Parts: sequence; structure tokens; C-alpha cells
Amino acid sequence: MMTAQEISDRIEIADLLTVYTRAIDTAEWDALDNVFTPDALIDYTSAGGIAGSYPEVKAWLAVALKEFVRRQHILGQLAVRLDGDTAHVPLISPIP
Repeated sequence: MMTAQEISDRIEIADLLTVYTRAIDTAEWDALDNVFTPDALIDYTSAGGIAGSYPEVKAWLAVALKEFVRRQHILGQLAVRLDGDTAHVPLISPIP
């Protein structure tokens, strides 16, 4: 049985994913500041993008996604695994 803290952590993670995908889909790049810490390292290389610091990747997203007029992430199969202060969250998120 999950503890109240585990339930809260899972809800917060789901909320962060929603803020992230909404920011990408609506091109509200500053909303990503509510998702990533300034010292975050982000890797989009598996999707043909860049890897870098959060400020570098944020700037890259604004340029790289500019040509995509419509974006809509669909979140599915959210499988959160909590391990102390760390969460592992593999996620399938197709963009139709």
C-alpha cells in the first residue's frame, strides 16, 4: 500500500509532466522554468536533438520547434518508480 507521501509524489510528477508537455505544445518556453532547475542537464539526442544545460536546451527548443505549427503530446503509460528521493519515470508520449 502506498503512503500519503508516495501518492503526493506521484501526483506532483504527473503535474510536472503536464506542465512540460503543455509548455512544449503551446510554445510557452518560460513555463519550462517550473519544470527544470537551472542546473538541469537535458538530452534530446535520442530524438535527433541536442544534449545540454537547461538554458541551452530551452533556447534550442524555441528555435527547433518553431516550424511545427501544431503540437499535441498525448501522455500514456506513466509508470512511476520511486526510490527514496529519486523517481524513475519512463513515459510514452507520442505526438500525432
